[in-house]
Formats: sequence, structure tokens, C-alpha cells
Amino acid sequence: MKILINSLGIQDSGGITVLDKMLLECIDSKYNYLIICNRNENILNIMSKYKKVKNFEFRLIKNKGFLHRLYFENIIFRNIIKEKNIDLVYNFSGSAQFFSKVPQITKIQNLLFYSKKIDEVYFQKKEYVKWLKQIFLKRIVFHTLIKQTSNIEVQSNHVKEYMGDFIDVSKKKFFIKSDIAIDEKTFESPKQYDFTKKLRFLYIVGPHFEYLHKNFQDFVNGMKLLKENGLNFELVITLTKEQLHNSNLWDNDLDDLTKFLGYTSKEKLKKEFQDNTILISTSVIETIGLHVIEAIQNGILAIAPNEKYSLDVYGSDILTYKLFDAQSLVQTLKNISLMDDNQINDIMKSNQQYLIENERLKLKTVIDVFDIILREIDV
Repeated sequence: MKILINSLGIQDSGGITVLDKMLLECIDSKYNYLIICNRNENILNIMSKYKKVKNFEFRLIKNKGFLHRLYFENIIFRNIIKEKNIDLVYNFSGSAQFFSKVPQITKIQNLLFYSKKIDEVYFQKKEYVKWLKQIFLKRIVFHTLIKQTSNIEVQSNHVKEYMGDFIDVSKKKFFIKSDIAIDEKTFESPKQYDFTKKLRFLYIVGPHFEYLHKNFQDFVNGMKLLKENGLNFELVITLTKEQLHNSNLWDNDLDDLTKFLGYTSKEKLKKEFQDNTILISTSVIETIGLHVIEAIQNGILAIAPNEKYSLDVYGSDILTYKLFDAQSLVQTLKNISLMDDNQINDIMKSNQQYLIENERLKLKTVIDVFDIILREIDV
């Protein structure tokens, strides 16, 4: 049997990481795969990694924008499905096909179009035109597409709840699948913290950092307050100085405290999970937030917004702050500095244990999902 993996739209580090894990699960399985994706550097690296896998066939498509993708998935796909005798379409990045005669499953990795909180952010900032272009129009398209499939794959329970605010989920079959490795090798012992020495604040984000859902302003405002308070710290951020200087969200007065990493591979980034490092996440919404997951796995403290997604994915012991409140972020950091070694170790071990137990409740591989759907078809 042959499965078409539709990876159009995947290009940043988070999506690439999940795609990489999924492909690892598919190697030498009983299915053959046609993997369609946009041409970009990350995808070319993926292709190079898997070029010798016999049951993989890659097809690269030039990224010409959202409308071209919509056309390609719904018109060109029909010919590809017929030509390659496709039995199942796996839409890896949230879309679906009209007129499809073969079963399909949609993986939801982006909650932007299923979040009332995001709408509030745009309206509060009076960014009505941006909301129309970046959210509303695409929401109409994706919500229409999602009606075409009864099978939806998600990474966490909260995704179904958020989607339920916009569509009828009662007629959909949800598959909750783990996208996190939870073997012993992926978890490091808790790092050491000495608050009499310089702290390191790590902020992991891609070139889309100015999007409102990333809420970069909370991070900058919090760091400015800490500098005013005379705290001894440095920033480590996965952007270049040029990217930040071209943004009106950044404060150049933070330059002298900042290590600008730019784009960093997962292997190189691992070196930044050091003693006295605290990861800060300010995202308004996440399906899973791999940057926070990786911080927990690598044994450093992580701070995330006090939102439902954080508590569902990372557990009730995750350190949190109130969204859009830089003083709250600063207060959380001050509270951490008052903790002793035992308290910090307990928090990090609890975060790790929650991840392990929570992921064990989910389907382990995408093959499990394919098996269930294709078995039902045969019946």
C-alpha cells in the first residue's frame, strides 16, 4: 500500500523536527511513501538524510505562496494520487483535499486558526487588517478543508478542545499521537543553579518572531525591567543582531547583554542548555511547544505562559507567568532565585516525569494511526 505524505508548508525548525521523527517511524515499514514538500534548506537536509531509504520517494515543489499550495493540493494531487495508486493521504501540515476519493488524515500542528485568544491579541492591538490577512481568511480556508476529513491527528488533548470552539468535533475521529522521544537517552540530569552568579536566559524562536502569537514583546519588556533592576544576566537568542535591529520590537540597549546565535541546528543548540540557564517561552498558543519540551529534556528550568496549553503539555508544575505582563515574568524569575537546590531539582524532575507519563498515554508512532484507518477501510 502507498501513502502520500503531504508536507507542503513545512520549513521551520519545529515542523522539521516533527517531520524527521515521523519519517524515522516510517523507515522499512510495510507501507511505501511519496513525500511531497517545498524546496528549502531544511527539507534538502531531510532528503539527504533519508536518500537511501527504499520505501521513500521525495518530490520537491517550489513554494509559490498559499494560493498555489491550495491549487496544487486539490488539483495536481488528484493526478498524483491516480498515477501512484495512493491508498491514503496524510496531510502533515493541517490541510485537506476537496474531491478526494481516497481516505485522508489531517495533522494539526498550528492552532492559529483555532484560537480565540489569538483573536483577542489582534483586536487589543487594533491590528484588524493583519488579523484579516493572517488569521481570518486562512481560517475560512482551513475550516472548510477540515470538513473534508473525518480523521484528525493531534499532539495533545487541548488541541481538540481549542478546535471545538470553531468546528463541530463530535463527528471527527481524533488520534492523539506522541511526537516526543521519551527514552532515557533523551533526558538529562537537572542542571545546577547558583543565583549569586550570572544567569542565562535562553529564547528559542525562528525568523517569524514578530508574529503576534510569538508575543516577543513580553520577553523584551521583561529583560528591560531586569536590566533596570541591575540583575546579573545574559541573553541567548536564536536570531541574528541584524534580524533584531530590523525589528521595532527589539531594544538595542540589550545588545551588550545578548549572544546572537542566529539559526542554530538542534545539535549545536544542545550546547546552550547549560548550568544557570532558564528557557523563557512567551507564546500565546502552542500545539506542543518543542522548545519548552527540549529545555525540560535537557534538564534546565523553563517558564511558559499560564495558559491551558502549557498545563496540558508540560504539567501543572511548569513555572508560569501571566501573558502580556512583564512584571509577572520578572516576579516569576525573582521567585526562582529564592528557591534552594532541592526545590529546583524537584520541579525539573516533576516536569520530566510528567512528560514521560503523558506521552506514554498516546499512540507511539504514525504507523499505528495508518494501521487503524486502513484496517477500517478493508473491513
